[in-house]
Amino acid sequence: MHCLSGILSGICEGYSLSSVLPGLPNLHFICEHVHCPSCSGSLVVKKVKTRSVFIANYGNVKVKEHIKQCRSCGAWHGSEELPMLVKKGSNYSYSCLVQVGLMRYREKKQISEISQFFKDDCGIAISDTQVRRMAYSFLHYLGKFHYLHAGTINNYLESQGGYILYVDSTCEGRAPHLLTCIDGNSSFVLYSQKMASENQADLEKAFGKVLQLFGVPLCCVHDMGRGINNALDTVFPQAARVICHFHLLRDIGKDLLGEVYQRIKKVLSDKKIYADIRYQVQAIEKQTGGREAARNLFFRYDKSEQGSSDQLTGMLYGFLLELKSWENNGDGYGFPFDRPKFAYYKNLKLIYEQMVEIERLGFFGQEVLKKCRFHKIKQVLSSMLSDDELAKEIEALDIHIEHFDRLREIMRIAVPGDKKGLNDQGKIKNQSELLQVETNLKGYIGELDSEMKKLPKLKVVVTHLEKYWDKIFARGIQVNIQGETKTVFPHRTNNTSEQFYRRLKQILRRLHGNSKVNKDLIYLPEEIALIENLSNQAYIKNLLKDGSKLAGEFAKLDIEGKQLPYEKQDLELVMPVKIKNRLKDFTPLKVLIENNKLT
Repeated sequence: MHCLSGILSGICEGYSLSSVLPGLPNLHFICEHVHCPSCSGSLVVKKVKTRSVFIANYGNVKVKEHIKQCRSCGAWHGSEELPMLVKKGSNYSYSCLVQVGLMRYREKKQISEISQFFKDDCGIAISDTQVRRMAYSFLHYLGKFHYLHAGTINNYLESQGGYILYVDSTCEGRAPHLLTCIDGNSSFVLYSQKMASENQADLEKAFGKVLQLFGVPLCCVHDMGRGINNALDTVFPQAARVICHFHLLRDIGKDLLGEVYQRIKKVLSDKKIYADIRYQVQAIEKQTGGREAARNLFFRYDKSEQGSSDQLTGMLYGFLLELKSWENNGDGYGFPFDRPKFAYYKNLKLIYEQMVEIERLGFFGQEVLKKCRFHKIKQVLSSMLSDDELAKEIEALDIHIEHFDRLREIMRIAVPGDKKGLNDQGKIKNQSELLQVETNLKGYIGELDSEMKKLPKLKVVVTHLEKYWDKIFARGIQVNIQGETKTVFPHRTNNTSEQFYRRLKQILRRLHGNSKVNKDLIYLPEEIALIENLSNQAYIKNLLKDGSKLAGEFAKLDIEGKQLPYEKQDLELVMPVKIKNRLKDFTPLKVLIENNKLT
């Protein structure tokens, strides 16, 4: 290997060894021992094994291993350097394996792009199927490396005072749940596992492995899923607990607003208001000579001649565009924080009132109003606002929204008008602010008690807050960091996990170009979540010292015969091909009848 490195250093970048030298270059690996390590007997070369090996940056080389035998005890001894280069029985080196894995999951390359890279840059022809197999193998090796270095990870976690466990899972369609456990301080992905569902029994086993590998966390941050809550109670009874404030508010909002909001949404859809508005937009564009012409009138409506058809057309087109912009508008939080259909109705009403006032004040003549479709557009809006039942629903929803938004402001999370979306971690910076929120929340509950007689639906707010009260306010945790006592405050949301899943799904979508990732969750190894750690410099520094040493670490796992420190759950999500093929000719009754005839 030292000789190989020397040859490579003299070759221009972009060329592989096999493309420069005629024929396959030979690399000789000889057992380094002169005497048998077991009995000290003399060793002699008895046979030479030859095979082609593909090595990243080197290309295709011919490896000759000179194997020695002890004259005394007969033991066989091979080279100790060759197993560090390539696994026994394999033609692809560990460097190829790591190169494929990093290109696939870090650089988000397609299978065909990776194959082409090896062909062009390394002179290695690797089939797409082999690339896919190596990518999967990379994840398996990464998982084994990670869990076998739990002790090193623990030392780092202890140096920062312990770890805060963020727990969440994701799924899509009928795919399994991918559970991840992340440390909120270091952002290390500590553990990942695929499971059929978030049932308590499976979660207890998963958290038991986290306990075995990493010990008891300082605090657990999670959503309000019953399975997760009960499993954490069982496995980590002594750990502090915080439920995600965002999830808490979302559940409260859905229970408080969801029923009425869905009815409003259905009425708007049934009345075909969105289609009517789009039709009026297209009609104005056709009347003015195209979309660009209509937009030009909109942009310069305030500079057009007062009372002209151009001015009115630009105004009406602006009104319609404003309505279109509210069809799915929001701050990026989703329902119940964003209520686009409710906002759509409120803006529609506001626009209608402006149109009524424009007509009343007589800014435009009747001919201009008729020519610009003023009355037709006004009629479309009026038909929606004349629905008394819908108006009552809107009024009831408005009152409940006022109470819900006040709760958001008190808890300082997903505050109305804030544009952070799902990246919002809350606006509480210290213990005194947290105590102030707790005081305000108690006062808010007291106010709701008097309001519930008129608005019985508000009871769901009080019920949720009382149920999770002990897990809403996490006090600061005292930890010792390098001899100094510090106070650690867990995040009040589980957005650490949510952001992780968004990044993971972005990787998966880039790999195949589809928006759905359910097949990835079925077929990809559960260690896919650990890819995140390879972007964490603290992880690289403490476990690898240098990212280039990953291939050598994978080789050591095979040489030393290392196994996972826990029993891995066999979750068979897809029926094996052998069984599917056997079922094609599965005719037990026919076999019994034929056998009976023979007897």
